[in-house]
Amino acid sequence: MKWLQRFGTALLIPAVFAVGFYGAPFAEKTYRQVFPADEYRNGNFSGLYAEANRSVVLFSTSTCPYCRKAREFFAEHGIAYTDYVVDQSKAAEEKFSARGGGAVPLIYIGDREIRGFRETAVREALAAAGVRHP
Repeated sequence: MKWLQRFGTALLIPAVFAVGFYGAPFAEKTYRQVFPADEYRNGNFSGLYAEANRSVVLFSTSTCPYCRKAREFFAEHGIAYTDYVVDQSKAAEEKFSARGGGAVPLIYIGDREIRGFRETAVREALAAAGVRHP
C-alpha cells in the first residue's frame, strides 16, 4: 500500500505543475474577460496641460502601431495635441517615467488618463472635456 502512496505522489506533483503551467494563460484570459481593465483613470492633469500648452497630450514611441493610430485619429479629426515621443527625447522619457511609465500610447484628455489607444474612450474624453471632435 505504501508503494501506491509513493507512486500517486510522484504522479501528482508533475500533474499539478502541468495544470498550473498550461492553465495559467487560460485563467488570465478568463480573468480579463470577466474583469476588464478600466478604460481610463481620473485625475487632475492641469499642470501637464499648462506645460504642454495643449488640452490633449500624447506620450508615444516612434515605432508603436497604436501610437500611430492615435496620431492618425487626432490628425483626421483636426485635434491639436502635444506628442512626447519617449524614444527620441530624454526629457519626454523623464516626463513619461514621472507619470508611471509603462505602455504607450499614454493619452491625457481633460481629467482622464487613457493607457493604450481606445478610440471609444478617447472620443468620450474629448466630449467630456469639450474638445472639438467628430
